[in-house]
Amino acid sequence: MAYAPDDPELEFIRECVLLGRRWRAKLDERLKPSGITLARSTVLYWLEHIPGIITQRELADLVGIEGPTLVRQLHALEAQGLIERVPIPHDRRAKGIRLTERAAPLLEAVRETNRATAEEFLSRLDKRRLASATKLLSDARAGME
Repeated sequence: MAYAPDDPELEFIRECVLLGRRWRAKLDERLKPSGITLARSTVLYWLEHIPGIITQRELADLVGIEGPTLVRQLHALEAQGLIERVPIPHDRRAKGIRLTERAAPLLEAVRETNRATAEEFLSRLDKRRLASATKLLSDARAGME
């Protein structure tokens, strides 16, 4: 069935959404044996790349999700022994979050799964065009903040 886009901007957004949904479904399927989802691995990714301890609010902003959604993910990650909540010295009410040592091998497995999946599904793309497409997506995202 042929589809003729009527609005290039909206078509761009539709393609981004569809790609994101398919990527999430593939990664969730491939990460399932390790007991993690793409959403949880995204939280772990940011924790790995932020030095020191981060608050839940800061982490929710980085991940781009609401606080209650993050709390559910943090409970699950804590139950798996992958993160821990620690006191924040300058704010007795807040708790900080950091990775545990147990997260390191899982993060390596997640990176490998991501890399293998990207190679499998994106290998047909022209690498020179990929950089400009990434820049375009980054600019579009920045325009929505």
